[in-house]
Amino acid sequence: MKKRIVSLTLCSLMLCSGSVQVFATEPNVLAPSAAYFTISPYMDYIIQANGTLYINSKGVATVDCDVYGYQGTTTRVEISANLQQYKSGSWVTIKTFTANSESHRTSLSETYSVSKGYSYRVQANIKAYSGSSVEAQSVTSSEASY
Repeated sequence: MKKRIVSLTLCSLMLCSGSVQVFATEPNVLAPSAAYFTISPYMDYIIQANGTLYINSKGVATVDCDVYGYQGTTTRVEISANLQQYKSGSWVTIKTFTANSESHRTSLSETYSVSKGYSYRVQANIKAYSGSSVEAQSVTSSEASY
């Protein structure tokens, strides 16, 4: 009888210890946001391309764009900067400025008088060449209102 009680007790302990469930939860960790980092594609010829727009209190828009290519690899760069006006629900190009260089970098800075009551932006198309090979990138400035 004593053997039976010991056996039952041991079996009960084994069953109890084998059926314990444990639940784990993840700590409250927020997923990274785009505001914390920028992912930029690797380019073969273009290091950096920028387009900015500033409109002063008299309605004169200043368009600044630049492109920097890899020195020794990039042989020619081109900028085509479109000053755009938001009108009737879409962006319309009102003026295009261009610059190019037989070098690894170039920039442009141009002014243009704009009409009051609209939003504006610069959309620039950048090309960089290495011999006959070409790489293209498009950059868009923040909007500015006048």
